[in-house]
Amino acid sequence: MVWGRIFRLVTIGDLRLGFDYDDTLVFSTPAFAKAFKSGAQPFTPAFWDTVNNSYDIEKPKRLAYSMAWLLRVLGFKITVLAGRPSYGGEALRKEWRHLVSNFVFANDRDRKYLALQNGSHVLFLADSDSDIIEGRKAKVLTLRIRRSPKSTYKEDYHPGTLRELVIPLSEY
Repeated sequence: MVWGRIFRLVTIGDLRLGFDYDDTLVFSTPAFAKAFKSGAQPFTPAFWDTVNNSYDIEKPKRLAYSMAWLLRVLGFKITVLAGRPSYGGEALRKEWRHLVSNFVFANDRDRKYLALQNGSHVLFLADSDSDIIEGRKAKVLTLRIRRSPKSTYKEDYHPGTLRELVIPLSEY
């Protein structure tokens, strides 16, 4: 009886891992390029609908994607946090349902922090400085995944300056 309780305390089935979506789990520059070329006014609902429905041209980053699958197989629940609005996002959620327990569109300030804080997360992998800060604020071990050198988004990215662990060879 006591061993059963102890075992339940140490099982990982209730623990979650968070992955930022853009430039962490996937190389998303092609989806953004498609939206900018679509003629939709940038950052409007039509623009985000195009981005969220262009998941077929986004490329999973090998190391981050493999880590997510391995950790899922080991019993962790995976949460994906996309820092974008959810317009047209149901298709994206459906596309990732095979891997993730929860796909959160976290475009509001502190939304990633709140999702991490309220979800028994023990690890968060992200690319941006602001995501590293949000993960730490939520008291979650936060590791940096490198952006692809081909990423068009250059802001909010200074690997190692926050004294975070940067995963080597994670840019592809």
